[in-house]
Amino acid sequence: MGKTIVSRHDSPLGQWTRAIYFPDPPLASSVEMLWFVAGRTQFVRDRRLPEGKPHLLFNLGDAPTLFARDPARAPRKFPTCWVSGQQQSYLETGADGAAALLGAQFHSHGAYRLLGVPQHELSNEVVELEAVLGDRVLALRERLLNTGSPQECFALLEHWLLGLFLRGPALHPAVTAASRAIDNDPSDLQLMHLSRELGISREHLIRRFREQVGLAPNAYANILRFDRTLKLARRQRMPWSRIAQAGGYYDQAHLARDFQRYAGRAPGSLLRDRMPDDASIVIDQ
Repeated sequence: MGKTIVSRHDSPLGQWTRAIYFPDPPLASSVEMLWFVAGRTQFVRDRRLPEGKPHLLFNLGDAPTLFARDPARAPRKFPTCWVSGQQQSYLETGADGAAALLGAQFHSHGAYRLLGVPQHELSNEVVELEAVLGDRVLALRERLLNTGSPQECFALLEHWLLGLFLRGPALHPAVTAASRAIDNDPSDLQLMHLSRELGISREHLIRRFREQVGLAPNAYANILRFDRTLKLARRQRMPWSRIAQAGGYYDQAHLARDFQRYAGRAPGSLLRDRMPDDASIVIDQ
């Protein structure tokens, strides 16, 4: 078994317990971590910011709500299980009552390896997992509902995910190499140079990357740049002009446009927003 970290939160935002589990190889090459959260929140909704990572989730408590970014569209309930593909903007969710969620956070290309679905079909979508893998996933959820602890949930989910991994499609080596290059420095993507290094055409690299990661390489790099710049701004209080430069932006205005695009927030307000976790902010409604 891999490493498990358990933490407890008690504040005006609510009371909950979070457990995080880091799987061992070979699953670790596709799944960054498994997580379990149970408790109650004192806010109406939270906004999850894009990180360049798909998620798989099982609801084990009261059904959470997904709010549409378009106020004219009705919110959706997710009572069972679902998958969130690569997102190019924020998602807003809310929990009524007692929440209990089990999730898997994939590496950029991990959902393709495990689900076997072209990832561009899931980009900017949140869909029921039954629609992707069939009703058999509901039997797994029933077993998860009957477990006694987060650790038992992790063991059961890890075993199931490992089976998907072993049967899943192989990743194109150029996609793996391109993902690694972008992860190392998302602010310096030179696609033509990268494609020549990998020995494939630029068009073929983009097509394969969209299939297996869900986004074009430039779009993926932009999300990582935003995510890392926001984390830098939260760690180090510096002038925004210096933060923009350190994050690889042309200027402060370029940074502000990206923050508005991905978080729906101005840079300064993002630093003042309350945070249930590293990738979410509280939205007061």
